[in-house]
Amino acid sequence: MSVLPSLHDVLRDARLPADSHLSRVVESEAARITDAVIAPATQRAPSGRFERSLRDAKAAHGGAVIAEFKRASPSLGMFAAGRDFDTQLQAYRDGGAAAVSILAEPALFRGSADEVRAGQRYGMPRLYKGFVLDVRHLDEAATIAQADAVLLIARMLGKHTAIFADAARARGLEPLVELHELAEIPFARDSGAALIGINARDLASFAISTPTAAPLRDAFPDAVLIRESGLAAPKDAHAAFAQGFDAALIGEALMRSDNPTAFLQECKVRG
Repeated sequence: MSVLPSLHDVLRDARLPADSHLSRVVESEAARITDAVIAPATQRAPSGRFERSLRDAKAAHGGAVIAEFKRASPSLGMFAAGRDFDTQLQAYRDGGAAAVSILAEPALFRGSADEVRAGQRYGMPRLYKGFVLDVRHLDEAATIAQADAVLLIARMLGKHTAIFADAARARGLEPLVELHELAEIPFARDSGAALIGINARDLASFAISTPTAAPLRDAFPDAVLIRESGLAAPKDAHAAFAQGFDAALIGEALMRSDNPTAFLQECKVRG
């Protein structure tokens, strides 16, 4: 396996707008991971259960939902401080979520790798949702979080996306490569990832757009396509599935919902 670029090299090459939410998160995460003491992960093959669960839910219900646990964000601040982790994860399981995404970034999203690991007891495949910049993030996702999958953001990793995807797989993690614009497709294609997300939220301004699946399906005919961000109601998930997405990642709306179990059940197109 090729040598991973250093944190310095990743930050040097990243396309980060100055004085943006993204640049602040990245600065915070770079400092945290530099000081972290994390044991290197042992090599193992990914189980593939994250991808399988999404494909099974798509076949059974017309689309899969990745339910996210997120207490805060840089644009909204703390918006779900009172949400109990176990109660929320139980609701996600009862609602039929195909998988869960759990924030691992502590400073601005109020998440942790320990919380990703705690989601293990609910049986759903888990995504380590963070800002991967360094090999230590991958080791954290594999050893501390014991996640099934890890988010890789092409806007941040750029030409390094493929080597990080290879390193993730070597640690037993399924890479979910996230795009924010079609110009990033070559980075995702080179990664060979079977999980491709398109984030409707611009990471610089945090404004929401409405992406379509067609150009992604042309570029990744066999991948699981995931629509991320800007899904406020079950009808928005239905619209994403109708546009050709296989799965929808929903966070804020579920965290604000009075009945996340019912919300998830209403996202099913059939079954």
